[in-house]
Amino acid sequence: MKVNDSYFNLATYNNWAEKQHVICQEVGHTFGLDHQDTSGASLNTCMDYYHNTSDNDTKSTTPNAHDYYMLDSVIYVTTDSYSTLSTGAAAAAKMPPAMSELDFTSEENWGRLVSGSKAEGFSVYELDFGHGHKIETMVTWAK
Repeated sequence: MKVNDSYFNLATYNNWAEKQHVICQEVGHTFGLDHQDTSGASLNTCMDYYHNTSDNDTKSTTPNAHDYYMLDSVIYVTTDSYSTLSTGAAAAAKMPPAMSELDFTSEENWGRLVSGSKAEGFSVYELDFGHGHKIETMVTWAK
């Protein structure tokens, strides 16, 4: 995910708490969360439209219990008993490189195009490391 941080130059967004709120909200959208409220009231979640007015105003800078419930019980719920979790040296040997070692700054490193296009304004790329390890990169193209 890459965020257009030019808004952070505006006085409205130019404090630590508001930056945390915005980044948390965009990451939440990436995982499928929607806004809990758009009135401007604080529900103590980054998924509301509350405006943090100073560095010390830390309401709405993190997800709340409702957000975690939505992720765990609604958006990413599974109905089977299969677990993708594994441990041990054999599993570690199959793991992809650490995220810090991957360079996602150029399109050629995103893997194969799965859907969309620049012309459509949205693309999904898949980088397959094998053994069930994949990274999907979702791109919204600016026009």
